[in-house]
Amino acid sequence: MKIMNKKLLINIINISLASFSVNALSLEASSDYYQDHNGNFIGYTTDYSYFENFDVYPAAQITRDDWNGYINEQGQITTLRYQLDIDHTTNDFYYQTSDCTGTRYVKLESFFMYHQHDFETEVLKESPTTKKIIQYTVTHEAFDIYHVGDDMFGDKGVSQSAIDANGQFICTKTRQQELREQLEEAQKLPHGEYQDSVMDGIYAEVGDNPLILGKVSDSGIDMTNRYPWMGFEIEENHSVKGYFKGADFSQNIELVKIDPPEPPTELFPRTSHNITAHVRYNGDLSYVNITQGPNIGVDQISVDIKSKGVYDITFPENYLPKDGDINMTQLLCSVNSGTDVYAANTTIGCHRIENTNIIRITTNMKGNPFNSDFSLNLQR
Repeated sequence: MKIMNKKLLINIINISLASFSVNALSLEASSDYYQDHNGNFIGYTTDYSYFENFDVYPAAQITRDDWNGYINEQGQITTLRYQLDIDHTTNDFYYQTSDCTGTRYVKLESFFMYHQHDFETEVLKESPTTKKIIQYTVTHEAFDIYHVGDDMFGDKGVSQSAIDANGQFICTKTRQQELREQLEEAQKLPHGEYQDSVMDGIYAEVGDNPLILGKVSDSGIDMTNRYPWMGFEIEENHSVKGYFKGADFSQNIELVKIDPPEPPTELFPRTSHNITAHVRYNGDLSYVNITQGPNIGVDQISVDIKSKGVYDITFPENYLPKDGDINMTQLLCSVNSGTDVYAANTTIGCHRIENTNIIRITTNMKGNPFNSDFSLNLQR
């Protein structure tokens, strides 16, 4: 079945496409770079004429730190992988089950050339609960241009979900599934003009545009504070647009074809506060060691059990300021399980709750919440 000659589009709930990769190969050792009219560094590049001809070239490839992707003339992170053109989002996820459960998929409309290669790109989404910006991956294996999926309808899409204007999750049958069921019923009709008419109508609607679904990864990469120069704009339905901060794209962007500037020397932070707290499984503060920083009163540290295996430790603000840089706080937590059988199966995690002086610790045994003795070391 021939596929219509269209650009490849991704429609995905709450997600705006950003074609880039983390841990990309660095171009810094040999590339020229772009800077704005004030000399602010943008990124390394091999696209030398983009900003002079952005009406011809839709995006410039940029490498910075371990990020490699594309930006447009406004400094927004955009798409160019497989010459994609993504300019909107929708509320639709597709599923291969009838009740909108299981693996999520998004609809792709494929330009005829790209069936020859496996498709992969990335999307950004803001979590409505944690407000973190997460990067997910969308993939589709290479496919025969005349045969997509198992039948004339393309990839299997039985149900689709949407978020309505009130924020409610709605699950409905896909149009593709409705047509598939109608075809099955039409095939049971007596042969004749009426059956031919019904089946012709179905064939006409499916036409040369079978459903092509890209698989959305179950987990993603937290991009919220990954790069200090990358900002995000949150749009309707938690869709996200990334952009470059700290550079002025309103005036001419200059390509510097000389040796790249030496990056400023980064120093490891000198620890001025160092404290270790030991906590019992029942939330009792066993003891505290302070090796750097001012004294702390016994009543200035508190432990609150939020739920099974979840502990919140509140420190005084002179040790952990609420508005302090979260990246300057170093945490180390370990389980003191007491027995070998617990030690081998118990895990622990710890993080600072943003804009608070609270450290949250979670302990699990075999993947399930579990109350355990533990130690937490905080350095700042």
